[in-house]
Amino acid sequence: MPDPLQSTGSRALITALYSAAVEGAAPFPRTRDAVRDWLHGAAALRTNDAVTRVHVMALGKASASMTAGALSAVETAPSLQLAGGIVVTSHTPNVAEWGPSGAVPADIEVHIGDHPVPGPASLDAADAIGEAVQRVESGDVVLVLLSGGTTALTAAPLPELSQQVGDAGRAQAHIANLAQTLLEAGLAIHEMNAIRRRVLRWSAGRLATALVARGAAHVAAFAISDVIGDDPSVIGSGPCSPEPLDETAFLALLDAHELRSSLEREMAQFLGVQGDAAPPAVPHADDPAFARVSYQYVARNRDAVRALANAATAAGVARVMIEESPLEGEAAELGDEIGRMALRLAHDLPAQERAVWVAGGEPVVHLRSTVERAIAADEDETAGTPDEPMKGGRMQALALAAALRLEERALIDDAVWRVTILAAGTDGRDGPTDAAGAIVDGATPLNARRLGRRRPERDLETGRSWFSLDAADALLRTGPTGTNVMDVVAVLVERR
Repeated sequence: MPDPLQSTGSRALITALYSAAVEGAAPFPRTRDAVRDWLHGAAALRTNDAVTRVHVMALGKASASMTAGALSAVETAPSLQLAGGIVVTSHTPNVAEWGPSGAVPADIEVHIGDHPVPGPASLDAADAIGEAVQRVESGDVVLVLLSGGTTALTAAPLPELSQQVGDAGRAQAHIANLAQTLLEAGLAIHEMNAIRRRVLRWSAGRLATALVARGAAHVAAFAISDVIGDDPSVIGSGPCSPEPLDETAFLALLDAHELRSSLEREMAQFLGVQGDAAPPAVPHADDPAFARVSYQYVARNRDAVRALANAATAAGVARVMIEESPLEGEAAELGDEIGRMALRLAHDLPAQERAVWVAGGEPVVHLRSTVERAIAADEDETAGTPDEPMKGGRMQALALAAALRLEERALIDDAVWRVTILAAGTDGRDGPTDAAGAIVDGATPLNARRLGRRRPERDLETGRSWFSLDAADALLRTGPTGTNVMDVVAVLVERR
């Protein structure tokens, strides 16, 4: 079977590079190796000659594969006995995610939470976590495996919030409203989680403190980072990490985004921005429970980026460039900048050569302003009313913006037709759509127009990038990949 990396087709090559990026952050082997190394040196397992009970708590989109990897390492240690575990993920795991065995491990419960906005399933998952905590006994070791999506998938209110509003169901509705408010405000993920972890049952180190309170000898956290900066308190809203913000810094964050007036009254009161109540208490670094907690990274965005770059080199690309700064900011603006950069690169590239520029990160789409533009456009009768929902993700917005920039030069510089741009989430899902992202070039907008999307520019402005990209057959559909280390963007330039 021919190696897809050797294909001369631009789309085939850049699709293969995306696969290499995902493989570079593969949860199973990375978790297996990290847990094996930790077990080899863990002092907590050498206190006596007795068998040590080990629990696995895996939370996030990559939790199935991470669990399989961790159990593969545990099986090599004869002094360890699996006492059970829980997996909370975003979808029913496929056979491949369970590792070589292809089956759900014995004594492992699987729960499906809600994502990206928490709901009843997330509340049920949080209750299941509570039951798993109660099964921990004195002297046990707990492996906590964290990956992207943990915050929403396990989101449940603090008991105090449930008491304030009447019951857990009502409190969960307030949690969902808070998540939607923060999404619409366009907060970066570290800012969103800094606010959400104040009100969530298992965030801000509360999972670790609960496990230690049950007598856990050690809580070993292993994380696949899905956030810029790899801050443990941000990854999954920090189930095993102390809260870094004091009350003053927390309130300043709310005010920086003018959120006090946007919050529901009950949530504002609970957070201490209305009325006399103080913000809810959170465990800080001086809590003695954290002396029994360790934390290490299994995979990060840089692993995916470098794997993509290495694959490009292996495919014979003469010039491979890695952007060291993470992609941040408004997705459409970044797409336009990347399109401009790609044109400059195409202009300077010698004939008969290929180049790849690769970057990673997590841009944002400011939903509130996008909704406002969509409403205004739909009310403009001269523009026509599409009568369609907003549909698209940050990578689709970035890709369409880049394609529109490339199209502007299509008639005056033939080099743009040699530019192909990939923008995709490593988890296989970009926003609430069926695509990981898109692969575009300067012909993408024209192809969309020919197939019924007369104004791709308007689709970009109104949060409907999916429709133009779908019409142009530019969407990248992979299904869930089993990992999540944010997004990757690759620019392939070929000049012949």
